[in-house]
Amino acid sequence: MNAPLDLLRTRLGEAAPWLKDQDAEIAADRRRLAVAFPQLPRKVARSQLGGGLTALGKALCDLDGWRRCDAAAALLLLQCKVTDAELVDLYAHGDLEERAMLLRSLAVLPITAGSCSLLLEVQRTNMVLHLEAAICDSDLLARTSAAKLPNFGSSDVDRLMLKVAFLDLPLRRVFSAEQLANIELSRMLQDLATEREAAGRPVWRDTDRMLARAPVPGTIARLLGGLEHGDDGRRLAAAEALLVLNRPELRAFAAERLPREPRPEIRAILQRLPG
Repeated sequence: MNAPLDLLRTRLGEAAPWLKDQDAEIAADRRRLAVAFPQLPRKVARSQLGGGLTALGKALCDLDGWRRCDAAAALLLLQCKVTDAELVDLYAHGDLEERAMLLRSLAVLPITAGSCSLLLEVQRTNMVLHLEAAICDSDLLARTSAAKLPNFGSSDVDRLMLKVAFLDLPLRRVFSAEQLANIELSRMLQDLATEREAAGRPVWRDTDRMLARAPVPGTIARLLGGLEHGDDGRRLAAAEALLVLNRPELRAFAAERLPREPRPEIRAILQRLPG
């Protein structure tokens, strides 16, 4: 039994037999994969798949972020046991939508040198669609980092997280991203925030949440300043970050802000700071 295969077949319903036929054709001639893959949006539709948080083997995915053609792509690639060379070839010759399907499929495929190569390609682009497809709504980045493959190191993970910040994607969509926090990433995020502030541009709201897990010089000052920010989301992030830091000496600053904080959810967090 293969749980991801079985679940995806069930979700795709009437499209599953067509996909099974494609598997047989690909087994007879591997060149058929490059023919079948581009047909998926037309054969199974682009409509949203739905299903919420779902375990697909070792992967955790939010299927509300998937389309039917994304699920079909994952099923097809799993069925035919796609090789690294085939993955790279499909990406190299795919259009924007085909690349998005392929990148979203990586969440449920085995983590290999080929899948890491595609993540490195995503790191080099500012295409939001492709960054979202590759590392949002799943725990792929955290699992790939933990795999410690030789062609994908901590610096590559850091650069992908920096790209998430640069493109202002929500941290909550990159599952288990908090465990990727480290000193070097914090320096990069803090420098990016400083540059954007100097240019009068908005700062990634989740900056404070990541900094709190690996603080560097200047982090505490940034978090305390965030408590006075005019944006509710920025103050919420700063309050949550201070709670993660768990430093009793910062309680006085929270107490000073507390009577002036209009948002009840932020007040509740400030009241939980150790004192």
